[in-house]
Amino acid sequence: MSVPQEAKDIEPAVNSDHTVSATSPLDDVSTLQRELHQLIYEQLQLAALEVRLAARSLMIMISSAICIGALLVLVWVGLMGAIALSLIGTGLQPALALLGVSALTAILTLLLFRLILNRSRDLGLPATLHTLKPSAPNGRDREST
Repeated sequence: MSVPQEAKDIEPAVNSDHTVSATSPLDDVSTLQRELHQLIYEQLQLAALEVRLAARSLMIMISSAICIGALLVLVWVGLMGAIALSLIGTGLQPALALLGVSALTAILTLLLFRLILNRSRDLGLPATLHTLKPSAPNGRDREST
């Protein structure tokens, strides 16, 4: 084992691959700009892929909902047919049985329509819009009208 004689013979303890090189501030800014550009590009690419996946999932969900709706219509028609046939079996005239089933369907349709109308008020985000409107200071708005 030899002992180094002069300071220039001493090897640095850090591996030469990890030494810090002196660069100008403009080079640092340029490097930072390139890295920021790359990061933004990758984030936008990820967002685009997620939007594409979300759109595909939405289309599958919509087509499935349409199929479910069609199947529910068939179930409803079968149920109403069974009710009409049972009413006919009890001795009711076929025309009156069909009118009764149709009236039941119309009543349920109107109830659901009213439910939709009542719930549609929430779609306009009324509480949020109310909080976003600027309030008139000291009622000056009322005095001008």
